[in-house]
Amino acid sequence: MPITTRTTTTTSSGVAVHHISFRGTAGAIFVLLAISCVLYVIGFATTSWAHSGRSRFGLWETCSCGTFSGNAEHTAVQAMITIGLIGLLIAMILICIYMCVHTFSKNTVILALVIVCFLAVLFMLIGFIIFGINSGSSVNWSFIVTVIASILCLIAGILSIVQMRSAGLR
Repeated sequence: MPITTRTTTTTSSGVAVHHISFRGTAGAIFVLLAISCVLYVIGFATTSWAHSGRSRFGLWETCSCGTFSGNAEHTAVQAMITIGLIGLLIAMILICIYMCVHTFSKNTVILALVIVCFLAVLFMLIGFIIFGINSGSSVNWSFIVTVIASILCLIAGILSIVQMRSAGLR
């Protein structure tokens, strides 16, 4: 049975500092969140969330022959997906802090990362459900790319729990 060691040092202020590398679970979380951010921004910004005939619908713009007037449901989708994006960006900042900044308590940062990942996925899911229920047309690639990004964020949240447990925070 191989013996593994984990070093934890304590700063003068009494904050536990773990030495983290880009290998292992923390690196996987970073890569998943980075890919998720890129995919989510692509899906967020493009106009192919749904299509109906020759018309394409996005969160912010519609390419169609007719007119499009946003309704309350569309505004709710915009709000939920935007809050999800903000949460995803905060999660990316938190994993960078967790891996690179050694003056913060790693336990606090990883706990915040877990909470932010799951809240971001929750808001994304609410937005997807509202869009799916009210979209009378079939979904297109932008919607699918955004859903894939949210799944990657969910996996990163699950891996954050694994990292939190292995770091000793229960």
